[in-house]
Amino acid sequence: MGNSISSLLDISGRALAVQGQVVRVIGNNIANVNTPGYSRREVDISTIDPTQVGELTFGNGVQILGVKRLSDDAVNGQLLRTTTERARTGMLDEYMSLAEIPFSVDQDLNNIGSQLSKFFSSLDDLSTNPSDVPLRTRVVDAGTDLVNSIRTTYTSLSELQRQANDRMVTTVTQINGLTSQIAEVNRQIIEGENGAQQNLGLRDKRDQLLRELSEKVSTSTVQQSDGSINVTLSSGFGLVVGTTSRALEMTTNPSFAPPGDYPRGLDGNQLGFVVYDFDPTNTNSHIDLTQELAAGGGEMAGLLQFRGTQGITDTSSFDAVGKVVDIATRIELIARDLVGRFNRTYVGPDENTALAGWQSSSTNIPDVAGNTSSTPVFGLFSFQTGATGPSDTTGTTGLADDTDIVASLAAMNVGDVAGRLRFNVTDPRAFAAGRDLTIGTVTPGSITAVTGDATNITGTVANTALGSTAYAGLADLRSQVVSYTLGGVSFTGTIEQLYNQTVSYVGSEANRAKRDLDVSIARESQVKEFQSSVSGVSLDEEFASLIQFQKAFEASARMIRVGSELFDSILNIIN
Repeated sequence: MGNSISSLLDISGRALAVQGQVVRVIGNNIANVNTPGYSRREVDISTIDPTQVGELTFGNGVQILGVKRLSDDAVNGQLLRTTTERARTGMLDEYMSLAEIPFSVDQDLNNIGSQLSKFFSSLDDLSTNPSDVPLRTRVVDAGTDLVNSIRTTYTSLSELQRQANDRMVTTVTQINGLTSQIAEVNRQIIEGENGAQQNLGLRDKRDQLLRELSEKVSTSTVQQSDGSINVTLSSGFGLVVGTTSRALEMTTNPSFAPPGDYPRGLDGNQLGFVVYDFDPTNTNSHIDLTQELAAGGGEMAGLLQFRGTQGITDTSSFDAVGKVVDIATRIELIARDLVGRFNRTYVGPDENTALAGWQSSSTNIPDVAGNTSSTPVFGLFSFQTGATGPSDTTGTTGLADDTDIVASLAAMNVGDVAGRLRFNVTDPRAFAAGRDLTIGTVTPGSITAVTGDATNITGTVANTALGSTAYAGLADLRSQVVSYTLGGVSFTGTIEQLYNQTVSYVGSEANRAKRDLDVSIARESQVKEFQSSVSGVSLDEEFASLIQFQKAFEASARMIRVGSELFDSILNIIN
């Protein structure tokens, strides 16, 4: 009888201890319901093997095997992937929304398209009365506004590229901070875990760090037998290996750069590369991770996909692959068209007979008083070199084609026309509405012009003083179809169609980024809900369990009290 009572007390005591531990774990779950990264705990309870006495079997109650986290590695991995994609699309959406601003129809009508239209309209108006100074003033104003619009738009794009590049520096610092913390938590887990009982708090902390890292860059994880976790890029490059992390860096002078270095960014400054230096004592020890990061996910991929990445064979800033580069390339094509085709048309059909920078066919048409400008201008558009000021050749010789423009850019050590574009005519009387009627003349003094001539605007028909060839005027360029090619952009159409196609491209890419973000947010939310159903704390469930185990705790306590009373009764009888 005594043994039975003792057994009752032992079983009840163990049950009381188990129920108390369960209540404490449930209380901890409830307290951490809003803690980021917290995984719900559960007490692993099992029955103790029963005792066999003859044909009778006696139970021995329950015991605690340990406390475990309710976590699913597969679900956690899926959450990391969806978080990475949401971060990438979010970054692209943010920057594409900014890139769209200069092209928005909601803005005032100072965009390139409206200024192109105004410029051509001012030319049409002047062609009706080429000696009218107010009409000439409108042409000068329209040309100046067009140039300012192109320059402002290009500059805004180059600034966005630089902002994205600078933000990459911060992102690399954040990645290094997170990988360093993960390596430290790995160390603590290896040193602190005892057998099968895991350090649940440290594992929660590491999972949270991995989620924060997935916001920055896409990675893969591999669990090790010692409890640590390795974090790698898609190529297998280890960001975290056991208790060691590898710090990335941004550099504008990578050791793998081609001879002559990579082309500069849209603003004329070098772009950065994300590298790992595996041997700081070696001058050729950089591993290029830029392209791999751009092809992945996270904020870093979004930044690179917008900013652009450069290839080893690139020769200009417009060869880079990136959203903002694609947009800026189209603006550059418009600018190069102005300093090329428009200048060639403006200087007229006699340009090949020019000497020393004089273009004999584009002369100043006298105004209504018979006066001409004292400072002739022989090119409508030019571009500034920056360090040395305006070139002494651009805008005065007429660039024959894109090859000449590229050669001029290289000679002046500048990369773009659009950000440096200038409208040369400041005096309305200096605008050449007509053309030299003397073929082959190469000196200014022998230029023959007629008041009221508008052939530099309207074009010249065949069988005139210029011979049997018809020559286009500036107004004709509005409808002239051109094949535009630069970097990764190719387009055939008019100059206004090129701009309209640019607006369509920007709008399409901005909408795509927004749609992709909406989809990725929805997918991440779905996985979060599923992950929460596995690892999250439900107050309703926890309070229901709390009541259940509190009742069990009270029952166990009552059994101990009953056993104690029985034992006391037996002692009283014996005494």
